[in-house]
Amino acid sequence: MSIPLASVILRQARERSVRLRHPWLLSGSIERVDGNPEPGGQVRVLTADGRLLAHGDFDPDSQIRVRLTHFGDAAPDPEETWFEERLLAALAWREEHPLLAGTDAVRWVHAEADGLPGLTVDRYARWIAIRPATAAMARRAERTARALLETRELDGAWLRGPTREDGTNRSLGGSVPEEPIEIQERGRRYQVDLRRGQKTGFYLDQRDSRDRFERLAEGARVLDLYAYSGGFATAALAGGARVAVCVESSKPAGDLLARNAPEAERIDGDVGAFLREDRRHYDLVAIDPPPFAKRKRDAGAACRAYQELHQRAFARVAPGGQVLTFCCSHHVDAARFRQTIFTAAAQAGIRIQVLEALGAPPDHPVDLNHPQGEYLKGFLLRVGDRNA
Repeated sequence: MSIPLASVILRQARERSVRLRHPWLLSGSIERVDGNPEPGGQVRVLTADGRLLAHGDFDPDSQIRVRLTHFGDAAPDPEETWFEERLLAALAWREEHPLLAGTDAVRWVHAEADGLPGLTVDRYARWIAIRPATAAMARRAERTARALLETRELDGAWLRGPTREDGTNRSLGGSVPEEPIEIQERGRRYQVDLRRGQKTGFYLDQRDSRDRFERLAEGARVLDLYAYSGGFATAALAGGARVAVCVESSKPAGDLLARNAPEAERIDGDVGAFLREDRRHYDLVAIDPPPFAKRKRDAGAACRAYQELHQRAFARVAPGGQVLTFCCSHHVDAARFRQTIFTAAAQAGIRIQVLEALGAPPDHPVDLNHPQGEYLKGFLLRVGDRNA
């Protein structure tokens, strides 16, 4: 006999987002919880007058109190067969999509956009990295690995926790080498540390932008800021760059950078200090910093930091040079980021042209019901002469 699910009762007139199929239910919308759901347990979501709206995964410690997995009044089956169905469906279209060809490193599951809120799965050659962001998906991690190891030709699965120090990183089946493994991306080859690298090991969301960088790099003097393991520098050198300078403060990332782009000049240190001291000029620059705003209230300070960064970076770009710049801060949208770049250019007295808006590739889709999923935004810029 199945145990009745706990019920999350909404405040009066707070059901609109659920009816619009937004997958997050915030704590401020909840009047009370009937029952005692455990972290990661499934709950029912009801209106103030008792009508059933949805089901989802409960998290008592998060502002996102419920991540909705099912909408409407139909209850998910107790065995959660929907989970494997959605998991394998996410892989199926990616494996056939023409814009994802030419690489063996692809995001297989992109959380809310694939109907699997809180779950990320990245494929790197013959291995996968599984990164759950919720208690519910952490409980399903072994199930995830088992389903993928049984249906795809893989050598191993690795569990990545929210941080590299939280003790959850471990094997979920097969074997994952201690040493970095190699992936290929559109003719480029990269060493990736699945066990200890940032996120799940590599920034797959910059694949298409690395393609652009390679096409722009012939004969160029290139600067890769926040270079991590040299993704952009490696692409630039493959495209015939005259010289590539990489700035990265992390020693483990710098060691991978040296393996990925041995011809590059490696600067171990802070980007801000480098831009204050360096007096060279570059034809092509990548600016891909970590998120400066991890909370909504940090957005103002983040924009000031982005402005100062771009103002200093623009001073190092030769007239006619091009810049690929990015913001992955969830709380700074594309319009605000663009305004920040405009302010930096005005302060630097430099004319800037926007050539193209940039974003993540198709294996990082955005659900239109969940615009918060569009975290990565960027621009290809052309730097003109200084204003008269």
